[in-house]
Amino acid sequence: MTLPADRMLDRTGQEHPLDELAGMWPLGGWTAVERVPGGKNEHLRLFARDGVHYLRRSYRSKPRAELLAQLSLMRLLRSRGFPAPEIVPARTGADHVEIAGRLWVATRGVEGTPFDDGSPAHLQALGRTLGWYHRLIADQPVAAREPILLSELRRRVDEGDLEPGLHARAARVVERLTAVLPELPRVTVHGGARRSSLIFDGDRVAGVLDFDSAHPDVRVLDLAVAVHDVGKVYTRLGEADHKVALDLGRVAELLDAYGREVRPTTAEITALPLLLEAKRLKRSLGRRLRVVRGELLSENDHIKIRLEDSRLAWLDEHRDAVAAACGKVLT
Repeated sequence: MTLPADRMLDRTGQEHPLDELAGMWPLGGWTAVERVPGGKNEHLRLFARDGVHYLRRSYRSKPRAELLAQLSLMRLLRSRGFPAPEIVPARTGADHVEIAGRLWVATRGVEGTPFDDGSPAHLQALGRTLGWYHRLIADQPVAAREPILLSELRRRVDEGDLEPGLHARAARVVERLTAVLPELPRVTVHGGARRSSLIFDGDRVAGVLDFDSAHPDVRVLDLAVAVHDVGKVYTRLGEADHKVALDLGRVAELLDAYGREVRPTTAEITALPLLLEAKRLKRSLGRRLRVVRGELLSENDHIKIRLEDSRLAWLDEHRDAVAAACGKVLT
């Protein structure tokens, strides 16, 4: 086994337990390992004689029951022909391992290329694949709990009246989402239906990644995540309009592709712009509440506040156009 000459450290400076991991997943013998940039989880790319694999360490507060549900979902999807990651059992036969209080999972690597922003076929594939996913798991029971985004926004509204206009706007969004909530279909959402979640072989989707955010919620939440991810317009880093506007043509194209697999309900199309707005409000209020609690915000925090305020202003100006682009899927 060839391991890095220097210790491999996580983002907090702690050493990864490579020897223990190699003992749990020998995979014919490791040849090399490297860190992969990620979000809350830590990811390692592992080159072994049995092929390329990925080791994922869940964030510290990850509930084991949540991880088990996500692994079960991935196995179900693969059994139904969906290109979810293939879980690689540890030497003990378990599908996950706990080391030093942290949960580790191994999956087989998927060969392919990332999402191409200039490819209409890839944009349509994201919508179509998300619809396929929702169709495949529609028969799985889920708890009818309040959406996490709505609960978080409601809590931030209740914490204080920071700015009368912003507070009143958030309260209206909470009220409108609460009113439409009983009509919204619920599933185990993917939770991260973004461009980076797809691996392609040409125009064919070879793999769908990032199930570590999967959880029971309203189905339309996945559409809100996908719409914002593929729709946001990139100008130039540092410019005031960078990642502010939405390309409503791309939004409509994504939803049209989704609708070929699953037809959204009228209630979902009503909720979709509200969820886009709720996400912006949640983030904006969250940082402002930190000031109220006495925290000092970084310059990056202030940049993020200005970004969310600009996005809210854009949504105000284009409210009818956003609703029309979302509603095209019903015609």
